[in-house]
Amino acid sequence: NQIANALHPKAQYLKVAEVVERGGDAKSFWLEADAARGTEALAWFSAGQYLSLTLEIGPMKLTRPYSLSSSPREALEGYYMLTIKRVEGGLASNYILDNWTVGTEVTASEPLGVFTYEPLRDAKTVIGIAGGSGITPFRSLVKAIADGDEDAEMILLYGSRTLADAIFQEEFKALEGPKFKLVNVLSHETQEGCEAGFITAELIQKYAKDP
Repeated sequence: NQIANALHPKAQYLKVAEVVERGGDAKSFWLEADAARGTEALAWFSAGQYLSLTLEIGPMKLTRPYSLSSSPREALEGYYMLTIKRVEGGLASNYILDNWTVGTEVTASEPLGVFTYEPLRDAKTVIGIAGGSGITPFRSLVKAIADGDEDAEMILLYGSRTLADAIFQEEFKALEGPKFKLVNVLSHETQEGCEAGFITAELIQKYAKDP
């Protein structure tokens, strides 16, 4: 029961430890356990899962899911990371970006979701397809592969309007190697080393090791 409660808490009480500005009008929020409110340690998770946040915005109380962009190993070191991009008219995302600062108290669910790597089901080489802020769970999985916690390889096709809009660009380039390749696909500009246009079946076939 102690292990089950640690892995599946009814709620996690967290606080913002650091805020990092990202390209494309996005921010990363590093979250740590808030022992004063009853959470001693972060629940472990699988790369690709998400947290459901409970938010109070004026008189409204609502929940919103956000993918964990941190790796499982970073959680064991005491931190979750959520990376949130501003959306025009987005109630929750705009509230978080405008109001969360270091020390802000956050209430979250246990880690949830099945967008994870499963070696009994999935091919050894994964073709990841992401656009815009949909990149967030892939940062978690790529880090887990680099850490040796997932026995997989990934070719990541990442669609952005411009290279400046590509979130985690420098981190992904630093992690490239035998097990990970990043392919930027830009719809609104041409850059050396990047594909132009949109992600298509033909582009996937171009980079897939096994057709």
